[in-house]
Amino acid sequence: MMHGQILRCHTGGAAVAARRMRHILGSVLGRDGWIWRSHEVRLVNTSSGDTVTIGEITYNIKTPRNPELVPIQHISNSLPQTVAQHLRWIMQKDLLGQDVFLIGPPGPLRRSIAMQYLELTKREVEYVALSRDTTETDLKQRREIRSGTAYYIDQCAVRAATQGRVLVLEGLEKAERNVLPVLNNLLENREMQLEDGRFLMSSQRYDKLLQEHTKEELDSWKIIRVSEDFRVIALGLPVPKYKGNPLDPPLRSRFQARDIYNLPFRVSPSSCTLLRAARDGSIQLFNVQYQYCRYCKSCAPQRVMYQGPFGRILFE
Repeated sequence: MMHGQILRCHTGGAAVAARRMRHILGSVLGRDGWIWRSHEVRLVNTSSGDTVTIGEITYNIKTPRNPELVPIQHISNSLPQTVAQHLRWIMQKDLLGQDVFLIGPPGPLRRSIAMQYLELTKREVEYVALSRDTTETDLKQRREIRSGTAYYIDQCAVRAATQGRVLVLEGLEKAERNVLPVLNNLLENREMQLEDGRFLMSSQRYDKLLQEHTKEELDSWKIIRVSEDFRVIALGLPVPKYKGNPLDPPLRSRFQARDIYNLPFRVSPSSCTLLRAARDGSIQLFNVQYQYCRYCKSCAPQRVMYQGPFGRILFE
């Protein structure tokens, strides 16, 4: 890393530059920012319930009411430390009751990390892929006709808020500018006015009203309680580097954002797959430089020249 190279300079102007960079980056990274920390993911079964721990962050797992909505087969037996750090950060924000926005280059990594966290914590998910054709009714309520009678059917955002699920919104940059603002009040205050006359209210305000009124009265007023377990995980691309609609500042301020870069080749499963194929003799590698891989806990190639059908390809 850059600061690691700077710290090795001790003479002349390099030493002055090193002290200057240490002073500038120290206030950002903190006292322990220069120390590389590895985070271990552990699942503990106790009599009081299951818990999952990433580093020093612990999350108490609740039994899902609809297990079919919990993602499966997204977590591998050995997680790269880069992914473990992302999962730890999401867990911190989840425990604080904050919504997160995973932003990064195109690829499945952002969605994979979100699904890994939901599988790890056994959370039910409501997934929606946004596009230019997505409308307000696709997020709130849709009017359908059954046996000659019109009904309002709750959609993903309303189901997630009332049932305590995690709403995953993928492709925020593809949605039209007038669609996502309908979620502003739901994200900020956990409140939303529905088309059928019901009103979603945050759990704190609902519980205070419940102390002064009965549940029958609140039901007659069509007030619905938003679960305290309701969270939103948004996935998007950085705009204007990529094509799309930039987020409105009010909506952007509702999220805690984190950059999700592509995994380096030396810690990705691709390096381990190439090495196994080379050992089997199915492919030919040139100029291989090995380094310890945190993914498979063994030596993996850091720099590989692969003989493909269209010539040699360099992986770093």
